[in-house]
Amino acid sequence: MQATAFRIDQFAVMSQSTSDPFVGEVIAIVADEFGMTVEDMMEATRSHAVWKPRMAAMYYARLLTSCSLPELGRIFGDRSHTTVLRAFRRCRELIDNDESWAGRMDRLLVRLVEQVVIARA
Repeated sequence: MQATAFRIDQFAVMSQSTSDPFVGEVIAIVADEFGMTVEDMMEATRSHAVWKPRMAAMYYARLLTSCSLPELGRIFGDRSHTTVLRAFRRCRELIDNDESWAGRMDRLLVRLVEQVVIARA
């Protein structure tokens, strides 16, 4: 868990300039869950190893924070709002059709709720 806290600290500067300071924590926790760094999530690559975790981070950032689609696009490496929307829809589609992905996303949601949502209260 210490690694997650370190990654959240690294991401804190960017998070302070957003409308929702918890977006950095959401991204850091998703990155940690997939064994990646926040920097990996922001790379411009379309590698399979990166796009699914980034899609999951976009999904939960959209679901659990008050950030707008354009703002999330900027956070995720100056992508367009339509990229974020497409990632959200694609992730939802995978959750509905892939039991393995749905299970992983459920476990991730529990972790996010414990570490981010409850911390807000």
